[in-house]
Amino acid sequence: MEFEPLTECRFIEKVKERDKVGVWGFGNVSRDVVLTLVTEGLGKEIIFYGRPKEGYPNRAGAWIEDLKANTVRRPRMMGTNKIEDMAGLDVIFIGVGVPRKKGQSRRDLLQMNARVIGETSLEIRRLYEGCSATDIPLLIYMGNPVTVMTWVGYKTTGFPKKNVMGQAGNLDSRRICHAISQELGLSGTDMRGIVFGEHGDSMVASPRYFSVGGVPLDVLARAEGMDPKRIEDVIENAKKGGTHFVNETGQSASAGPARAACDMLRCMIRGEPEVQPVIAIIEKEYGLLKKDDGLDSMSFGVPAKIGPEGVEKIYEIPVEDISEQMERSASIIKEDTKIASELLKEKFGI
Repeated sequence: MEFEPLTECRFIEKVKERDKVGVWGFGNVSRDVVLTLVTEGLGKEIIFYGRPKEGYPNRAGAWIEDLKANTVRRPRMMGTNKIEDMAGLDVIFIGVGVPRKKGQSRRDLLQMNARVIGETSLEIRRLYEGCSATDIPLLIYMGNPVTVMTWVGYKTTGFPKKNVMGQAGNLDSRRICHAISQELGLSGTDMRGIVFGEHGDSMVASPRYFSVGGVPLDVLARAEGMDPKRIEDVIENAKKGGTHFVNETGQSASAGPARAACDMLRCMIRGEPEVQPVIAIIEKEYGLLKKDDGLDSMSFGVPAKIGPEGVEKIYEIPVEDISEQMERSASIIKEDTKIASELLKEKFGI
């Protein structure tokens, strides 16, 4: 049998993957992120960096060796106390910052964590200076108040805005989904939702942007004969889930935040874009930044397409029914952003 020779080389387009993953910071959330990545088979190489501490020079190294000893299937893993080992990565989860304690709000940590995250972001900037756009890693921040800290990371690294994002929306929407599913007597596994704005008291969440089994929540609630006010009360209470955890345990949550962060990481590592609630850098989106704000950008929780290219698209969906709440949330974020901006100028000259 004769075959006609090909006149040109044919390729099957390969899905872009970002499988060299860094986890920066030795806190509880970071350790849970590493564990989740390993157990779910995410990433071919994981580098875990922990800053040296007096008497404990390489905590991340010891932690990784113990994990290796107790993991059958694992990627290449290294725990290190050397910043230079964090070069050449595709995506970095940044879990540094002082956690909340009982009686503290996320905003109470603003100035302290702006310094910590500013310093970390400068170290990342130095590591990747001179790299081409394709070699700059994607960054996911998770230090409180994470909405503004994401902007601090963006300004300090100087990375493209699509490369910088924060995790809070998945965590917040899941807490709300769980609370509503409990109210409805459902498992909640088929429930999805989107939240907007700040990861904090001014977070914007409406039944309109949640669904159960593909059915809009407000429609399902009416079919169940539930008072709409009851659903709103459940949502408002669930928005305080992080504060409730701190008050009950004396420390910040780690398992839930790590799980939520890994949902974002999965989209990037496997090259499978999804629409998720993300803290993204915005400029003109939703008309929240005004000329007299004195800011050229801000961070804000929005629905976005995230994948191997980072924040690939921000969706501007109809928000007329929550526009006042979004403006209120934006005003709080802008106020905190200006405080952080002054600190960056004073401490880092940025």
